[in-house]
Amino acid sequence: MRIMQCFNWRLKDIIPNLEQIKEQGFDAIQINPIQRLKEDGLKEWWMSYQPVGFEIGNYFGTKEDLVALCKACENVGIQVIADVVINHVGSSLEDNLTPHPRVEETLRNNPEYWKPKWNVSDWHNRLDVIHNCMGLPGLNVYHPDIEDRIVTFLNELIDCGVMGFRFDAAKSIGLPSEGYRFWPNLIYRLKKYGLFLYGEVIFEEDRKVLDEYSEYMNILGNFDCSDQSKMVKFAESHDTYLSEDNLGYTRYLPSESILNTYCSLVEGYEHTIFYARPWDNTWTREEIKRAHFKKRAKEYVKK
Repeated sequence: MRIMQCFNWRLKDIIPNLEQIKEQGFDAIQINPIQRLKEDGLKEWWMSYQPVGFEIGNYFGTKEDLVALCKACENVGIQVIADVVINHVGSSLEDNLTPHPRVEETLRNNPEYWKPKWNVSDWHNRLDVIHNCMGLPGLNVYHPDIEDRIVTFLNELIDCGVMGFRFDAAKSIGLPSEGYRFWPNLIYRLKKYGLFLYGEVIFEEDRKVLDEYSEYMNILGNFDCSDQSKMVKFAESHDTYLSEDNLGYTRYLPSESILNTYCSLVEGYEHTIFYARPWDNTWTREEIKRAHFKKRAKEYVKK
């Protein structure tokens, strides 16, 4: 799967580019989280990751826009993958671990629906990672009501025509070996089989942890699990380009460097994602097209 990340592209603006995206050898596009956000309009890039619930529609498009995009993608043979935020919501201005007032009331007013107001202090401690917050109000995804809400939301996206999901901050949700059945429950309850699923498990080095996540989804991360075919590799992401802290480690790299790294990843991995930098047309470069089709030709010869 070759995915182009159309980060901060409005859904209507993607449609005119679909033919060229397909010609470049991409199989799918990844769109922004489409959940209602705590603020309207395009302000800070990270605002896309501060939803207030599980309703479809925000600055980037309406539910109707999503349906139209999915139909247009189907017509050219491209899949739509939705980036989804399922384990936290937007924060209030006064306290980063308090839900924003716009968070839907049925969520906001039930204390059982929330993680303790305590941030992760050690990202190498799994108990810390899966039980505490990551700088924003954490949803208690282990509660059956929250699981139901998430499943309903994902199935609504499937009804719109979405063919896959990127699970934001997937590594913050516990695994069966840690006493939690969230992931197997979720996968089983999705109404469509064969979706392309991948979870963000960045900076996780423990092979056992990565391998267990890979039982339920492909892995978007810096370190490989045992089965390399389960990896989704990237040369750059919206986080590494736009973040102003240590996570923004590619922001000063030239596009040419990212292009070369991406083409190398295509050669070595079945699944890759290319982040289209704002005001940058590197995604249209001939090198990407050649890398995609060269790899496909090799795989065809092997068969």
